[in-house]
Amino acid sequence: MAQASSAGPQPRLTLRRLRFDGDLEDAFGKYCFDHSLQFVRFALVLCILLYALFGVLDVIIVPEVAPQIWTIRFVVVCLTAAMLVLSFSGRFEPVMQPALSVLAMVLGLGIVAMIAIADASDGHLYYAGLLLVVPFSYTLMQLRFTYATRAFVVILLAYEVVAIWVKRTPTEILVNNNFFLIASVTIGMLAGYTIERGVRTDFLQRRLIEQQREELARHNVHLDSALQASLEEVCRQADELQASRARIVAAGDAERRRIERNLHDGAQQHLVGLSIKMRLASELADEDVDAAKTFLDELRQELQDAVQELRSLAHGIYPPLLMEAGLEKALSAAVGRSPLPVTVEADSLRRYPTEVEATVYFCCLEALQNASKHAGEGATVTIRVHEDGQALLFEVVDDGAGFEADGTGLGAGFVNMSDRLGAIGGSLNVDSAPGRGTAIRGTVPIHAAAGERTTLSSLQL
Repeated sequence: MAQASSAGPQPRLTLRRLRFDGDLEDAFGKYCFDHSLQFVRFALVLCILLYALFGVLDVIIVPEVAPQIWTIRFVVVCLTAAMLVLSFSGRFEPVMQPALSVLAMVLGLGIVAMIAIADASDGHLYYAGLLLVVPFSYTLMQLRFTYATRAFVVILLAYEVVAIWVKRTPTEILVNNNFFLIASVTIGMLAGYTIERGVRTDFLQRRLIEQQREELARHNVHLDSALQASLEEVCRQADELQASRARIVAAGDAERRRIERNLHDGAQQHLVGLSIKMRLASELADEDVDAAKTFLDELRQELQDAVQELRSLAHGIYPPLLMEAGLEKALSAAVGRSPLPVTVEADSLRRYPTEVEATVYFCCLEALQNASKHAGEGATVTIRVHEDGQALLFEVVDDGAGFEADGTGLGAGFVNMSDRLGAIGGSLNVDSAPGRGTAIRGTVPIHAAAGERTTLSSLQL
């Protein structure tokens, strides 16, 4: 079956024209041949049998001219048998319809010849054979409408010549025979037209179905490719998520060890020393009050140092100012410890969920620390935080040395920021070039899913 292009309008049949344009008509001819060849062979075998068997009636109807009529039958049967043999040849396909049209003419003209040979009183009896040839040719022989109609125009004209000028058929019989013959041809034409139109419609529908099947197959291939790409992307994201969670767990463990070490080596030692000195001060008070007062003043200073150390430690875990006053004041206070000039633009910020504020705060400090290390002397830094719809956006921009931000070789600080943001559905973008400074931008969803809310205070600068 012909393959159709999906481009352009689909071909249509009209009532006045049973023909397609261009190569489509050739494709239809191939389609007809493939689907009708077995029926044509059956019709040829049936034609041979009937044309030969009706020879028995010749002896009864016209015994005096039966040999001549049998000669006609023999010629027709031989031609039909030759056509049957030809149907098994590869050369039959391009000539099937013209050859069958000629055979239909031979069948009809053979009967017309029998009418001409028989006596006038008996010849009109063979006229009934013409009525059999009409439906036989239009239906069983699978002749197309145009080829069958041409054949029967020739047969009808030959019959009129024989009936009027050769046999001088009586007027009433001629009118009667013409009425039935023309009616039979008309019905045959309508039947042939309807059959061929149905076959052509079926051809178009099959062609369209095949075209849609091929297009569907192409879409399936595209969908399979897209699905495979999506699966690969999901696997990649799952691997990244697993690695990110492993880094978060490792960072949490390391931070807990750092806090434990700082408490043990710093605040705990201060507090133990203060406890010992408090006991000594108590003993000294009984002997020398002035010396005890001086010693207590020293203890007060050491106690303030211990409190400050504990505050610094707590600031690394979760800044109290961030919890109490929000991002603007916490960032403004934090940048005071930076060796570079820093401007904070975070006006009109409202309070946000704890994990959102913590993520933005620590990411800004991580970016600021990165600028302090790599931007160089004389660089300035600007921190901007603002709300945009359903997300909180921040950027840390410096005018320092910059670097090649090609996505490879980014340090642990960038990985920490990416992990923090990814844990609550955010994203990180790094834009930098040598001599052009660095811009670190992040986006954090304000309404993070409950399943994604993770306490990020364990990730330290």
